[in-house]
Parts: sequence; C-alpha cells; structure tokens
Amino acid sequence: MTFRPGQFKREPFSLQKKNIYLLGMRASGKTTVGKALAEALGCAFVDTDALVVTEAGQDIDAIVAGQGWDAFRSLEEAALSRAAELPGKVISTGGGIVLSPANRDLMYRTGVSFYLAADAGLLIARMLRDPNAAQRPALTPLALHDEVAAIMSEREALYMASMDHMLQAHRSVEELVDDALVALGLKEWDYSEKERVLDRY
Repeated sequence: MTFRPGQFKREPFSLQKKNIYLLGMRASGKTTVGKALAEALGCAFVDTDALVVTEAGQDIDAIVAGQGWDAFRSLEEAALSRAAELPGKVISTGGGIVLSPANRDLMYRTGVSFYLAADAGLLIARMLRDPNAAQRPALTPLALHDEVAAIMSEREALYMASMDHMLQAHRSVEELVDDALVALGLKEWDYSEKERVLDRY
C-alpha cells in the first residue's frame, strides 16, 4: 500500500468520548495488544471473554459444553453492553463478537475499532503453542487448520466492515501499539516505514 503525506493527519482520538475496540480471530493478539495499548494510554483495559467468565463463574468451554454457543453469545452480548456503557477503555473482544448486528452497531456508536488481521498460518502456530482450551473451545468438529480456514472465511467480511483501522498481527506488540497511536492521531507516523496501518477511508 502506498501512503501519501498527511494521510494520518486527523483530529486526535479522545478517550473522554469513545472506547477502543480490538477485533479479530482467536490468537490474533487482541488481549496482549489491548493491555499494552491501555498501558500506553493510561486507561482501563477490559476483556469481554473475561467478563463472561466472571459473570458465569465458569470457563468458556464449560459454558459452551453445558449451555451451547447460543447461550455464550448472549452472555457475550451482555458483557459488551456493560463494557461499552462508559468511554475511556481499551476493550478486547471475543473472536465472534462481530457475528451479532447489535454488537457491531454498539461498537460503531461508542468507539473506534481495530481489526488485528492475521493469516491462518500465524493463528494456527500460536494456538498450537498455547492451546488455552478452557478459553478456546472448538467452534466446529473440523481439524484445527480446517476450522481456522472456515471461521476466517465466515468472519473476514464482518471484521472488515466493522473496523475503522487494520493492524497487521504479525508485527511486534510494541510496533502494533505504535501503529494504533498513529491511527488514532496521537503520534506522528515515521514515513521511513513502509509497513503500517491500513485505513478504512
């Protein structure tokens, strides 16, 4: 992608008015990047999956096993609603948060959304290193590689439609935080770098 001078000149983002939402597939780095970004901004960090677990008193795999995915999605929607009540937070969302039109509308109205884009190979490698089965129950009966491909195919368009900015998940956490700050208008972009955020506009 070619960048032009002034492309990232915009009114600085204000945490007093909006939240920051991180979208993307499981293992794309939303929680890790979200915590680092919140630290850089000096604001609160919220993870919707963690809110669901706290509210239910069970890990996600136990919720899904006992009540099914529909029940989890209802809890997830309620968690997002609570997180979005007040501005000033970085909010890491579950991978399937974009499946709900109500969730997409809420995030659009109350914040700026970043999509952590990652290819299937990166996601699979990360999940094999850290399966975290309690928080990442299988979404389909497919083998891991096939499941990731199928879910990406289902959700990619929703992530793209919901985002304000794209971040490349293979970059380091420090680089991703820097990219986000540039996209928010809170930091100048170093034009010597060729790889950067992809704006929606």
